Amino acid sequence: MTHFEPDRIYLTEEGFKHLEAELRRLQTVERARIAEAFRAHKEHGEFSAEDTELESLKSEQAYVESRIQEIRAILQSATIVREEDIPTDYVGIGSYVKIQDVNTGEQREFRIVGATEADPEHHKLSYQAPLASALIGYKVGDEVIVHLPKGDARFRILEIRK
Repeated sequence: MTHFEPDRIYLTEEGFKHLEAELRRLQTVERARIAEAFRAHKEHGEFSAEDTELESLKSEQAYVESRIQEIRAILQSATIVREEDIPTDYVGIGSYVKIQDVNTGEQREFRIVGATEADPEHHKLSYQAPLASALIGYKVGDEVIVHLPKGDARFRILEIRK
């Protein structure tokens, strides 16, 4: 899969499962916790316009409901990249890629994932990120010029795996 449709959302199976788990937690645990907090608040006093605790609960409830709708929309429209569809002969979504900066010799390894899964601290780059998007479609041994915010860099692809 080297061509991406800009309006489409791509997720690895792992990312899809993670969002499903978050949705279940929000719908069960978080909704119940907030509902219980509303009940407890009502039992301990009257609702008033200046009630900051009530406003905080309302904001929290609004965030949870908004996130539930956002996750539902993502899960309904996402294209799932299954494990067996992750390429190893070229860079694609789901690929683990090891690269080397041609100028410095520095090596990096990361996984290319869907935008909602990106977590650079854990070496997960969105396929929309400049580095990842520049590498997509290339093969081991290829050198790729990447246009980064701090200037152009040249990387050699050392390894591609699932």
